[in-house]
Amino acid sequence: MFESMGGSSLVVKTLACEPEDPGTWRTAAVLDESEVIALPSDIPLLSAAMLGVNPCTALRMLSDFEDLKPGDSVIQNAANSGVGQAVIQIAAAKGVQSINVVRDRLDFQQLSNRLMEMGATHVFKDEMLRRPEMKELFKVCPRPKLALNGVGGKSATELLRHLQSRGTMVTYGGMAKQPVSVPVSALIFKDVKVQGFWVTRWKKNHSKDERALRGMLDELCSLICEGKLSAPACSQWAFQDFPKALDAAMKPFISSKQILVMSS
Repeated sequence: MFESMGGSSLVVKTLACEPEDPGTWRTAAVLDESEVIALPSDIPLLSAAMLGVNPCTALRMLSDFEDLKPGDSVIQNAANSGVGQAVIQIAAAKGVQSINVVRDRLDFQQLSNRLMEMGATHVFKDEMLRRPEMKELFKVCPRPKLALNGVGGKSATELLRHLQSRGTMVTYGGMAKQPVSVPVSALIFKDVKVQGFWVTRWKKNHSKDERALRGMLDELCSLICEGKLSAPACSQWAFQDFPKALDAAMKPFISSKQILVMSS
């Protein structure tokens, strides 16, 4: 929900939709001041609309699990997802290399080029993770300290194989609907850590820490204003056309977000 505030800021509902929350499928709402937060009005509306979930998830995972320094690397699957695209851009802004894995598709080269333009260091098909050529990559790129898993199943296991010793894999999604299998050797000999992340829980845990939420959003808004973080490709639909938006969202290999636009 957005409302113009004197041309200087946007008021955005930032709380996730919880069971006790009235929900967001509505054209108007009356909210308590504590349920909204002001954002700069000079960031694009689409960026503001999607700020509260994917970019927040990406920033927290890049910040909270490993102390990443410029020159370090992170590896992720689902690199063309909303979170994945935010990870690429935020990592690039921090000088961190990103190794990005996507499923094979007819337009792979086009997708790879687009992710590279965003700041991706390397883009591979998921089958590449199982090939010996990965050893050549790590001659010019350090093994990642951090792996970000939004898929699960075999893909997650392959990410673990390429982590450096004492690295961390963070799972935030399970698009493959398969369990994460952790090789015993990774736990014993590489001492890797396997953790999960849910941005809604982070917000709940920090609900009384206004400085933490404000600081996170300010950092993301600064990146947007500097042109270092942009919203993923979007298809915009009038609110009443939501069935068409849902149909588009269910199509395979769709990288764009489906956005419902409500006229004021």
